[in-house]
Amino acid sequence: IVLTDANATAARIRQAFADMSRRVGPNDLFIFFYSGHGNQSSEQGGSQELDRREESINTYQGDINDDEMARLFGQIRARVSIIALDSCFSGGFARDVISAPNRMGFFSSEEDLTSSVASRFQAGGYLSHFLRLGLRGEADTNPRDSQLTAGELSHYLYTMYGRHMQEVRASTTDRSESYQHLVIDRGSVRVSTPLVRY
Repeated sequence: IVLTDANATAARIRQAFADMSRRVGPNDLFIFFYSGHGNQSSEQGGSQELDRREESINTYQGDINDDEMARLFGQIRARVSIIALDSCFSGGFARDVISAPNRMGFFSSEEDLTSSVASRFQAGGYLSHFLRLGLRGEADTNPRDSQLTAGELSHYLYTMYGRHMQEVRASTTDRSESYQHLVIDRGSVRVSTPLVRY
């Protein structure tokens, strides 16, 4: 299911999860990928987050925060479920979504930092660019056996971030400066777990 531009509404994303929950089975790989704007705001009510901040992705009409994303992933019963967010503050989704077995996540930046556009690769973001290349087969390296494992993909993304993003600046909501770093959380997914066979 591909939702872009004005079709990428919160309602349609929720409906896509509901549709996929009926189609995805225990032998399937499920990937939710988002590239776009992310936000961080003060948490309302009783604080569940250590930093008292709530992260969200900005859809065309309305946002989906980290708590709701965890509930949406709760509908999916796949062999492995992956969340990949290329958006500001995306690392804040890790502790909420990677809270059940067989889930792993790739996040373009830490939870308090922005993510940059990957202009030099003509891509929306660095994670978008490297994840696409990795899933196409570039990450199948150790051994090169036409099977991509969770460990191979994680290592490839770390390597690409390290090679191409040493000086990519990022900032917090209060304008403190730092550098953009990849966040990977494999949860219970082992490095040897097969993701894709080519």
